[in-house]
Amino acid sequence: KGLDHVAENILSYLDAESLYSAELVCKEWYRVISEGMLWKKLIERKVRTDSVWRGLAERRGWIQYLFKPRPGETHRNHTFYRNLFPTIMKDIEALDSNWRMGNHKLQKINCRSENSKGVYCLQYDDQKIVSGLRDNTIKIWDRNTLQCIKVLTGHTGSVLCLQYDDKVIISGSSDSTVRVWDATTGEMVNTLIHHCEAVLHLRFNNGMMVTCSK
Repeated sequence: KGLDHVAENILSYLDAESLYSAELVCKEWYRVISEGMLWKKLIERKVRTDSVWRGLAERRGWIQYLFKPRPGETHRNHTFYRNLFPTIMKDIEALDSNWRMGNHKLQKINCRSENSKGVYCLQYDDQKIVSGLRDNTIKIWDRNTLQCIKVLTGHTGSVLCLQYDDKVIISGSSDSTVRVWDATTGEMVNTLIHHCEAVLHLRFNNGMMVTCSK
């Protein structure tokens, strides 16, 4: 077990091409890679460090198979992650090709308001786009029709950062506050006043949130 652990740690630093090659060296190396779930760990490393991978993981839904499983759930086997990796690479290559060749459909949302047309931050999924604006509001847009379906008001300064999940939208503003909104109703449920300057960025995950200010 000790030697397997050392081998697993060393092999976990390999990139995809090297990991494929290592599997072909011998049955023992293949076993170490398989039992160590090294393809899963490689994908997780990519998702942690690359925004494109992170975006695809969230949009395609395979992020649910990564990192720590939810209570009562177990992760897929090694073969699933080994087959998932080339599928992800094809997706990324298609995105890169479309971007370089201009194979995309451009759509615009008119964010003009009485005070400003500036958009400082946004996050989106297949159903909606959530944007933070300079006019102190958060606007939620239908992803298909591009029509504004909800406006969240409460900040007294520009909305500089936001993040949401199925339950909440959390936003940071130049008014030095962090506000928590019900993702379904749009109701403001909490206001955090712990910064003395504008809140520039925030991230939350697994019940923990990190915020930073000017």
